[in-house]
Amino acid sequence: MKATRKHKDNRSRQARQSSYHYRISKAVAKVAKVILIVIGAIVGLTIGWLIKRIFRGIGWIISILSALGIIYWIITTL
Repeated sequence: MKATRKHKDNRSRQARQSSYHYRISKAVAKVAKVILIVIGAIVGLTIGWLIKRIFRGIGWIISILSALGIIYWIITTL
């Protein structure tokens, strides 16, 4: 059985529609990926900034505890 012109036109129309939906879904996926990368970068920078401040605070605590330990050691050995 040979395909008539009507069937050929119908097939090409379906192919274009599926191609259009495929391109739209790919475009949406790319946009979603970019948005997730931007959000991830912002979250990563924020967490890095917080950890940096925490370690800076821990450095001060370690310095103070070391100074107190040295003072205690000097007082107890004299």
